[in-house]
Amino acid sequence: MRWLRRIVFWLIILDLAATALFWGVSRFMDQSRALTGGTGVVFYTDNNKDAAARIAKAVNLLKAGKLDRLYMVGGHRPQEGWLGSQEMALIAARGSGLGGRISADVESRDTISGLKNLARNAKTKAPGEIVFVSNCMQVIRAKVIYNAQPDHQPSVMGACPPGDLNPLDIWRRAHYEAGAWVLYAMPAGWRDAVLDRLRGADAPTE
Repeated sequence: MRWLRRIVFWLIILDLAATALFWGVSRFMDQSRALTGGTGVVFYTDNNKDAAARIAKAVNLLKAGKLDRLYMVGGHRPQEGWLGSQEMALIAARGSGLGGRISADVESRDTISGLKNLARNAKTKAPGEIVFVSNCMQVIRAKVIYNAQPDHQPSVMGACPPGDLNPLDIWRRAHYEAGAWVLYAMPAGWRDAVLDRLRGADAPTE
């Protein structure tokens, strides 16, 4: 069984090395210092700590004049009657006093649907330069998905809240992203079936 232990050992080493490389590359997604305006697109997350960090980052950029407005996406949970993006928008409005410059997409339930809606409605919902505000690892995926949409804006920037340096949290996030990439690669019908199971589906209209 020594060969099996060696295989497991090297699989663990490769996994950790890939995680470290992914995390390191993702650090380049934060372009906060170069921002000069536009719309900050803030992605919903079920993790309260991450959500608070994203909202704080976006609000700080808004107050500093580095963003002109905020647009929250994701978090539509039909089975729970929950609109995560709207809740984040309300928190940001209360915390900043700039509610007139903060809005939400209340239809998207995941990154993919949020970006499809954004590409379709960017001229009215997110005018100017688009800036994705999220975990740096997600920003990489969001840029790829958004650039694959037929009506996407020519360029997108990224802004990331201060990252959690806990190695276990980094490993978890990297593997969450790996799963999200697999989901994105699935045929649309399979992907929708998985999301219906995980996050619920709107009741069919008669």
